[in-house]
Amino acid sequence: MEKFGTDFQKYTSPLLYAPSNPAGLWLALALALLLVVANGVFQAAAGTTILSVFFDPALADQKSMIKAYIIGIFPASLLTVVLAWQVAKIRGGRPAEVLALRWPDLGWLGWATVIGGFMIAMYAAIFVLVAVFQIDLADYTPGPDGQSPTSGSAGLVKEAMFDLANEPRLFWLAFPAVAIGAPLAEELVFRGQLFAALARSRAGYSGAVLITSALWSLLHITEPWLAVGIIFMMGLVLGALLIRFGSLWVTIACHAIWNGLYSLVIFETLPQ
Repeated sequence: MEKFGTDFQKYTSPLLYAPSNPAGLWLALALALLLVVANGVFQAAAGTTILSVFFDPALADQKSMIKAYIIGIFPASLLTVVLAWQVAKIRGGRPAEVLALRWPDLGWLGWATVIGGFMIAMYAAIFVLVAVFQIDLADYTPGPDGQSPTSGSAGLVKEAMFDLANEPRLFWLAFPAVAIGAPLAEELVFRGQLFAALARSRAGYSGAVLITSALWSLLHITEPWLAVGIIFMMGLVLGALLIRFGSLWVTIACHAIWNGLYSLVIFETLPQ
């Protein structure tokens, strides 16, 4: 059973999460908003720089700008990580505790089971959503060049990723942004700083899961309602995993692998 790790085997005490945020609820909300705004500013600055380096500014259209901004997620997220660590120190907070950065005791089989279970749960949820609402996924799938489906936009980010898949050099610059940068920054803000404060408030663990999932999904409001709904459901699953294993590294890993695999599927399925 060592291959699963002791945290995976603690069935009688499944709630390993210990929220710690001396900043308090309202200050934590303000700090989370600060981090979201700061990340947007960092991304805009990085995207503008990347646009001037990798694209012809004179010919730059909306798609070029979006692709540049996606690539800019990675450097912007690293700056957001540094800022999140610093604001977690407010009122004497210990960043590793506030942000739940305890490394979980999961063996290789434990990690594989947790991540595999997360993927299965998400695909099952999507299957149910599609079946119940009779959704045609073609209405949310861009064309091979990132063009919108006839039913409307498939989402700015998704269409840009399909377009980037036709340009391998740019795609591999965008990949770490999507697979590493976005999960790091988003998890630290929503299931790090904010989740801890909500869990210690009257909202409790359940309220923390619901509220952070809702706010996180609203951050992606430029995407179609189906994508926003899937992100909300993902937030519920990630919140449950955080409470169960008490480590943000678990949610970061699941989030990163989800984003990374989806990006690779886009790249591998389009003709190069």
